[in-house]
Amino acid sequence: MTQFSHDDRRKFIGWLARILMATPLVAVATTKLKPTPAVTVGPFYPPQPMGLPFFGAKALNPLPEGNDLTIGPGGRQSEGEKINLSGRVMNTAGQVLPGIRVEIWQVDARGHYAVEKAADKDPGFTGYGAVRTDAAGRYGFTTIRPQGYARYGGLIKRAAHVHLRVSGGGLTPFATEVWFAGDPGNERDSFISRIDDPQLRDRMLVRLSRVEAGLPAGTFDVVVPDA
Repeated sequence: MTQFSHDDRRKFIGWLARILMATPLVAVATTKLKPTPAVTVGPFYPPQPMGLPFFGAKALNPLPEGNDLTIGPGGRQSEGEKINLSGRVMNTAGQVLPGIRVEIWQVDARGHYAVEKAADKDPGFTGYGAVRTDAAGRYGFTTIRPQGYARYGGLIKRAAHVHLRVSGGGLTPFATEVWFAGDPGNERDSFISRIDDPQLRDRMLVRLSRVEAGLPAGTFDVVVPDA
């Protein structure tokens, strides 16, 4: 067995140190996720509706809670095609956020929000739901597939969409909208048509491409912006 002298070991350590010092450190690249585009809560946010001229609105009281919008008072079932909508809430680093309050609201199968007064609303549709994300940052709702609608004699035309708002856990409350792939109103919708980034726009479109608990289901992940 070859024996190394003290001088040999000293020379080897010095050589190794020079090699290590000459080797550049490689930084680990971190890629941030693009935040989900923010959209105003609009005039028919159930806890605090603003309404619109000629379309009065009154806050829901009591405010419905829970994840099923398709069962009204007395167990009455809603009209329309039931769907399941679920996803995760995360930050731009991709870390999931548990304990976040997630609210959704939308029009019923007749095209009315629950807060609209003097409207022929579906009594079996609550129009609003709220849950908190679980330990994996997930939320889930049963609702109906929305339809597009028009206001002011067609001056305002909206594609089918679901409003979504997240809050709590130290977050600044953040609202957005969920749209649906293949909806013919997407191209003329005043909000989704403004998203120029094709990848980001694609993220905003839910595809009901799977079945969950016997219902068409889609996924919508929310990336909250940095504070």
